[in-house]
Amino acid sequence: MKKIIYLLAISASIAMQSCKNNSESATDIAGSTVIAADSASTSETPAAEMASGGTDIKGIVWKELEKLPLASDPSKEESIGVAVIQPGTPAEKHSHAENEIGYVLEGESELEVEGQPSRTIRAGDSFAIPAGTVHRAKPTGSVPLKVVVTYIVAKGEPLARPAK
Repeated sequence: MKKIIYLLAISASIAMQSCKNNSESATDIAGSTVIAADSASTSETPAAEMASGGTDIKGIVWKELEKLPLASDPSKEESIGVAVIQPGTPAEKHSHAENEIGYVLEGESELEVEGQPSRTIRAGDSFAIPAGTVHRAKPTGSVPLKVVVTYIVAKGEPLARPAK
């Protein structure tokens, strides 16, 4: 458990530095928020092009930071990145094939996880959502919710699937 917390802290630090070094802009396009990758980028990129595996979860933009084949199973990939959800635009309910582990960089949100009471997450909080569990974040306040998250995904599969 200490290793996971340590790795999340390092990942969050890297992600925060990356966010500070990049001039990020957010725009709403067809229900999806988009992040410009760097200060030289002024074009808007569809969210599906930025998402690893082509996730189509409305309200979430995924900016992948790193990805590697999973050492114990090369048919899967481990990915770490930053997810951004704008205030007033809750994420669509969705699930992941494997566990989701995250750390809140900025903002505040109500986190709804199926089978659990809703809870508020804020900058500095971590969360873990079991594989296959339907969930969504509903940012509160005026600051976008930014979280660094890790996923394991079968190669070629989307990071997330909308809830049925």
